[in-house]
Amino acid sequence: MLRPILDEIFSLLSNGEHYKVHTLAAHLQAVELLKQLDDDPSQDLFKRNFVLMNSLYTLQSELIEDDIYLHIDSMDIYLADKGQAPELNTPLSTYYLDWQNYQIDNEEIAALLDSFWQRYAQSFHHPQNTLSKANLDELCLHWQLTQPLEEKTIRRRWRQLAIQYHPDKGNHDDTRFKQLQNEYQQLLGHIKLN
Repeated sequence: MLRPILDEIFSLLSNGEHYKVHTLAAHLQAVELLKQLDDDPSQDLFKRNFVLMNSLYTLQSELIEDDIYLHIDSMDIYLADKGQAPELNTPLSTYYLDWQNYQIDNEEIAALLDSFWQRYAQSFHHPQNTLSKANLDELCLHWQLTQPLEEKTIRRRWRQLAIQYHPDKGNHDDTRFKQLQNEYQQLLGHIKLN
């Protein structure tokens, strides 16, 4: 199953361009190498991502033997010279190369997604998290939240929106997703300040 995926990823990366995980996933879906893996949308998204990341780390370990370094970061994947290779045995590679991690429950998936996007959001500069009353009311209306806000409710709604608008779904770009992530941080920031 993985060999055609590995070959397709290598072929794409061989052009010297940089890719994101969701653009690779969308391409693999378009060429029918990464088909639906579960009826549950959360499980399907996780399993597709797991197969893709497993493929990337497998390819990385194969290519390093040929003095080629495959840089793997969710938002920046590319081929480079082996001289640029950092330590390849990372907790993330260990996780994705272990097929026992392929089967997890939806609660664990939600926690992993939440953790990933929080780390991702922290890598960018975000505007001040204080919201005016009008902006807060507008966000609550847009997110279909009632006030007073509770962290648990915001997180639950974020997970629903994250699955709906995730770029890996293929029908959304990452601009809308990033906007939702920013709004999520603003809503959480508002709770923590009040």
